[in-house]
Amino acid sequence: MSEIRDYGVTVEEYLAGLENGVDILELRRLEASGIPTHLALELMTITPKVCNGTATPEDLTRGLLILSPRGRKQLE
Repeated sequence: MSEIRDYGVTVEEYLAGLENGVDILELRRLEASGIPTHLALELMTITPKVCNGTATPEDLTRGLLILSPRGRKQLE
């Protein structure tokens, strides 16, 4: 079972993020793992494409680069 973490997000912030199409909790989780905000947001747009099978090979490559610490250094 996953550990529950407090990312300091209020209900209001979470709902405001959802209104703008951003899952703030997912964003904070990615940031906590060392992924910069701009890359985390990009990864969050790639993930649904991977899940529904519409990701291009470029999307997959970019997503893997973002997830990999070495790959992130190449992108920054």
